[in-house]
Amino acid sequence: MSDAQPPPPPEQQPHPPAAPPPQVNPYGGPTTAPAGTGARLAWVESQFGPVASFGDRALALLIDMAYSLVFFVPMVVGIVLTVAGVPRETTYDADGVAHLVGGNGGLLAAGIAVIVLASLAAAVFNLWNRVWRMGRTGQSLGKRHTGLRLIDERTGQPVGAGTCLGRELLSGLVNQVVWLSYLWMLWDDNRQTLADKAVGSTVVKLPRG
Repeated sequence: MSDAQPPPPPEQQPHPPAAPPPQVNPYGGPTTAPAGTGARLAWVESQFGPVASFGDRALALLIDMAYSLVFFVPMVVGIVLTVAGVPRETTYDADGVAHLVGGNGGLLAAGIAVIVLASLAAAVFNLWNRVWRMGRTGQSLGKRHTGLRLIDERTGQPVGAGTCLGRELLSGLVNQVVWLSYLWMLWDDNRQTLADKAVGSTVVKLPRG
């Protein structure tokens, strides 16, 4: 007589754990690009929305630059103070050594201080706007106003502050040559700047409404 136990009824048999639900991409596409798709414009647009044009991105950049101009006002004030405090007369002592006289040391020091502080404030603002904010959310202030978002071309997610810093540094370096990084978009099949291509980013338009 066998001691083998009959199998439990189907409703009592253990079931394998259910697979976790797929991760949802907030931009509408999968979390990773299928193998072989690369950065083709058609695939990016089918997953994450229309890629921004040169004009769209130029407008966003101009808005960012307009925000930065706020710091130009105190810099002008500092320049005026500096010029007002610079000595304008030259006198010579008995040995023929020239000495500058007639300046105002207080105005000169104040002007230099204002210029330095305004320059530091502008640098901090641009780091916050173009690196920290855009890297973490995909939007600088200019991109927010124009409905654009900087994303990783493979995942649709923001690129992160570190990658965004490298992108900005490379863009600034390459743009020393007739704005080459930005102008590259005009003939690039994927509408990317050179800095975009280096870090694998692109800029898409967000749905209206």
